[in-house]
Amino acid sequence: MSLSSIISSASSALSTAQMQIAVANANVANADDLTYSKKTVSTTATTALNSASSATVQRAADTYLAKTVVKTAAASGYAFTIDTYMQSYDAALGSVDSGDDLSSLLDAFSSALTALSASADSDTAKAATVSAASDLAAGISSLSASIQDLRTQANAEIATTVDTINSTLSTLASLNDQIVSVTAQGGDVTALQDQRDAALTTLSGLIGVNSYTTSDNRLVVYTTGGDQLLGTTAAKLSYTASSALSSTSAYPNSISGITLNGKDVTASLDSGQLGALVTLRDKTLVDEQAKLDALASTLISQVNAISNAGSATPAPNALTSASTVSGDDAFSATGTLRVAVVDSSGSTVSTQDIDLSAYSTLADLVSALDAMDGLSASIGSDGKLSITADSSANGVALGDIGASVGASAQGFSDYFGFNDLFSGSTAADIAVSSRLSGDYSLLATAALDTSTTLAAGDRALSTSDSATIDKLSSMLSGTLSFAAAGDQAAKTVSLSSYASSFVSGAATLVSNASSGAASALSTYEAATTRLQNTTAVNVDEELALLTTYQSQYEANAQLVSMVQELFDTLIQMVN
Repeated sequence: MSLSSIISSASSALSTAQMQIAVANANVANADDLTYSKKTVSTTATTALNSASSATVQRAADTYLAKTVVKTAAASGYAFTIDTYMQSYDAALGSVDSGDDLSSLLDAFSSALTALSASADSDTAKAATVSAASDLAAGISSLSASIQDLRTQANAEIATTVDTINSTLSTLASLNDQIVSVTAQGGDVTALQDQRDAALTTLSGLIGVNSYTTSDNRLVVYTTGGDQLLGTTAAKLSYTASSALSSTSAYPNSISGITLNGKDVTASLDSGQLGALVTLRDKTLVDEQAKLDALASTLISQVNAISNAGSATPAPNALTSASTVSGDDAFSATGTLRVAVVDSSGSTVSTQDIDLSAYSTLADLVSALDAMDGLSASIGSDGKLSITADSSANGVALGDIGASVGASAQGFSDYFGFNDLFSGSTAADIAVSSRLSGDYSLLATAALDTSTTLAAGDRALSTSDSATIDKLSSMLSGTLSFAAAGDQAAKTVSLSSYASSFVSGAATLVSNASSGAASALSTYEAATTRLQNTTAVNVDEELALLTTYQSQYEANAQLVSMVQELFDTLIQMVN
């Protein structure tokens, strides 16, 4: 081997050693960076005699494990987001210990009714019953508001997540361009590839993706639904969030869609953080609201039907409808309505049994009521129907005798809401009737006697009568029909059982979210650990290699020095 070949080979070895030392130093410096993969220097002989070689930097990689990390990042992002919201929902559900969960509130209302039944004329018991009903209504409406707050929060976070996805796609597009360019020039792209892999994992945690790399080292990314997110350029997601959602807000009617380059992709988003937010907003929390509405609407209708069939004692001087009406309204009814004017002791002052089928308009009925002795009836400027005893010392009581009004076949008082205990129709607006919240003595506890003909002086109401309260108690423990709601099938159970089922179902939802998040995180961390075991830097190993590389460098430097001395000697001999 000639001296020139020796010095060429040694110089090449020096360059390689320098590169190996630099790469090893970089490995040690980035050992704590979880996105950094171990780099190595690969050498290739450039002549048949191995007198010189070229060196390139390579990174430790495992395609299968890298794809597993990306896939599990999507599952973990989805599960973590679901769990975060379910923890907030759990707090809104209340607890048995504090007595503010729906089951406890319903039980408290039932207990108050039982106590009132034992002393129907007790003002204290009436006040406690109205208070328990108010707490129950407030608990239901508060939970409904919390559900909609969570939906609104998810909706706002969708917009934020879309912005983050677009930013991440922009970063990936920039890295793609750099990697393709440097690859074409034969440069080192390993650091850029590390950054691109980290950005891809971040993206998958946000939306869930599939990807592949082209022959020119460009990364192409798709959603799990098959829509392209990244190719030669980055796609753009768009979304405009509503300021607040209500129980009637629904996609796509009143909530805009998430678009990808103008295409609505909302329905296909089922993984990553974005998929979880859509699921929470449009499915999970909607189902919970539907079940809560079923509970609330049944509670309202059943309680009011019984309460309206009864009367407070003493009877109120005036009954005013909860609903707004007009004299021109068509009136369709069958059966008989007993109307009684009673004194403060419950004795009959005057009474009349009215055949409801005889009237076709509400104005006709009002005229008939107004013509009754000791009674006035009218529709006020506010559209409310009022039936009032002419003497302020007397009261008005109503009783159905087979009365059925309208297509809903309600009792007369129930149809107009004269003695409603609850107002509203859903979980969002349920409340104790304003007339009761202002005066608990108006709570219907007794019932007008409809079993026999009443005459002036006959006992019509008794202050000790607990007939209405007893019917309310029986209704709460009896079976009722509930339509299918959310993810729950139609069922026939008691209100208490339905409430318990709702609470236990919500608790299961919360528990499953927690265990699902823990499992998904564990799987993601296991995949990440396996990949890091393959690609991460071993500091001890790198330090040992540094020693070796430095020795090689020194040996080749010494060889170059020796050859240089031989050249000098030869030149001197020639001279």
